[in-house]
Amino acid sequence: MQLANPFLKVAGLSDRQIKKIEAVGKNIQLIADLSYSDIVMYCPSEAGIVAVAAVKPNTSISVRPDNIVGQVFEHPPEATTKAFTGGVRVEERYGEFNGAALTIYAIPIRDSGRVIAVITSERRSPEDWRPSEMEQMYVASADDLIEMIEAGVDVGITFPSSKEAGDGLLRVDFNGIITYATPNAVMIYRRLGVDALVGKSIYEIGLDETPILSALEDRKAVRREVTEKNMTVIKRAIPLIEKDHVKGIIAIVRDVTDVRAREQQLKIKEATIREIHHRVKNNLQTIASLLRLQSRRMETPEARQALLESVGRISSIAVVHEILSQSGSGTLDFKEIAGNITGMIQSSLVHPDKKITIMTRGAGGQIPSPMATALALVLTELVQNAVEHAFEGRDSGKIIILLERRGKTLTMAVNDDGIGLPEGFDIGKNSNLGLQIVHTLVTDELGGTWDMQSENGTKVTIKVSVEQVSQDV
Repeated sequence: MQLANPFLKVAGLSDRQIKKIEAVGKNIQLIADLSYSDIVMYCPSEAGIVAVAAVKPNTSISVRPDNIVGQVFEHPPEATTKAFTGGVRVEERYGEFNGAALTIYAIPIRDSGRVIAVITSERRSPEDWRPSEMEQMYVASADDLIEMIEAGVDVGITFPSSKEAGDGLLRVDFNGIITYATPNAVMIYRRLGVDALVGKSIYEIGLDETPILSALEDRKAVRREVTEKNMTVIKRAIPLIEKDHVKGIIAIVRDVTDVRAREQQLKIKEATIREIHHRVKNNLQTIASLLRLQSRRMETPEARQALLESVGRISSIAVVHEILSQSGSGTLDFKEIAGNITGMIQSSLVHPDKKITIMTRGAGGQIPSPMATALALVLTELVQNAVEHAFEGRDSGKIIILLERRGKTLTMAVNDDGIGLPEGFDIGKNSNLGLQIVHTLVTDELGGTWDMQSENGTKVTIKVSVEQVSQDV
């Protein structure tokens, strides 16, 4: 949890006090899950008491369905006010939820004699709840963590501290003896070849219990991923400290063998896809090289130019496959594609005697690879067309590509400061092959629109809709 709430500064808390509150915040999700409670953290501000953090339990129904983070309370729950003013834990009954009475526990967090925050736990009242043995153990573990917070103990949790459905939980005493194990924990250890966990020492079960040992010795929370006996298990160990002594360990174990196997399969699949893109790119570059060689044998300038334009089209598709071979992703940053295409055209089509610069500005965000291929071809045609026709009789010029992403709409404009369109130019009647390709790709394949204007040069604007891809500019 990060506390970026501006009310903290208004409250006049020091950086050290804010860090202390953040350290407590790293524990509250686990407390919520173990205690079947909604946890809220309050801090003082000039306007009143502000809720700076709130979490809901993953293990039960939330009794506080609303999100109150950031809200300022002139009159917060009475237990919270009492904890702030009295500096002691307060327990009170209040209200009902689904027919069950609710109890609020308010725990002060102190620093140098000052209450800098209060955390509240809201749960079903004990008299209306008959918890099972496992639920009792969970609640007892949560109470141990709350007592540590109340005593100002920081166990150094730096990892996700939630308790999820498939997790197993162990209680280990200060001698390393397992005093309780949930059914999920028993099942995980049985797969590892260990039966009857309760009463056994972690030193004798023959498994890698380094996280628990480290937590016992260093008095700091530990998270490690252990692979043994064809299983991969995440082990989290949190020391329970009372009066400066470790009285035991809460250990949470999770079997992630299947998850890691799927991740490995995905890595292999991604590597295969990248290799395919790499080979496609190489083949396209070979074809482009052959066409370039063939163009040198052509005697008529028109035929030579036609082959060179084809080389550009093939090379633009190769650019997309080259980027895919490096990223392995199904989406691409179009600005990177545009930069590669303009660099290719600058070096291969612009005559050395002409000073024509091609620049890309703005950002197009992430787009799916099929769309990237079509847009790469469109951009290639427009830039090639500008290089070939916009600067006749001139030795210099500029071509600027502007990219803009607003929501799902990607706009690409290709501007040049050349001689402009001929008088009476009609897109429908006077389009060359390149513009016909642009029209087909934009309107038919991409379902977008395009417009060509001539004023101080030529400007072509393309607008397409990017679906099901998050904006990443």
